[in-house]
This record gives sequence, structure tokens and C-alpha cells, in this order.
Amino acid sequence: MTNAPALHPYDDLDDEATPSWLMPATVRGARLIALVSAAVGVVLIVIGAALGKQSPLGVVVGYLPTFALVPLVVLFGRAGDRVRVAAVTLAAVGALTSCTGILTGLPPGAVGIVASGAVAALLLRPSAETWFTRER
Repeated sequence: MTNAPALHPYDDLDDEATPSWLMPATVRGARLIALVSAAVGVVLIVIGAALGKQSPLGVVVGYLPTFALVPLVVLFGRAGDRVRVAAVTLAAVGALTSCTGILTGLPPGAVGIVASGAVAALLLRPSAETWFTRER
């Protein structure tokens, strides 16, 4: 055991203790999930079009709310609470759209429900609300 001081005076996993100048882990996590989900959507569209096995239009429609999240997550660092509300709304629509993927067998399906639900849940945390309503 050592008595050396910690490099950072805060615990990055404790979102409530994150300094006001540092984006909370919940917001960073929501941003990462949305970006990865959109990237997966692009890859699936390209692969599906190249193989000709599925209609690219059906996959695009399934991922449309996820693609619409990308411009919003880019604004997470400097935008207000309206961006957070819009992102939560799009994530909820994305989860509902993903339900149709389960019925039709097209992506995003269950993965889209989980990803969109995670984005919405992370952005509804108090630390995320504090981040978006902070003084600029």
C-alpha cells in the first residue's frame, strides 16, 4: 500500500463528482455508443448492397434515427439542454424503429434497441442533465 497522492483528485467512474469542465462519463458513453452504432449501420449497408442480399433502403430506414444522432453527438461538448432532449427523443425513436427490424429480419434489430436504449438512459442521468444545463 502506498501513500502517494492520486493523479486526479476525482474518480472518473463517479459521475456526480466529475468537475464541471470535464464531460461526464455518461455523456461520453452515450456519444461513443451512438457513433459506433452509426458506423455499424454504414458497414451493414455497404456489405448488404455489395452482396445484394438485402435491400439497402430497408437498412437505411432502420438506421435513420441513429444517423440523425451523429450531428447531435458532435454538439455534446458545446450545446445546451435542447440537444440532449433531441438526442433522447431520437434514441427512443431509434429503439422503436429497431423493433420493426426484429419483425422483418433487417438490422438493427435487438442490437439497435439496446444501443438506442443505452444512449437514452445515459442522457437521462442527472450528471448528463447537469452537463447540458451548465453555464457556458
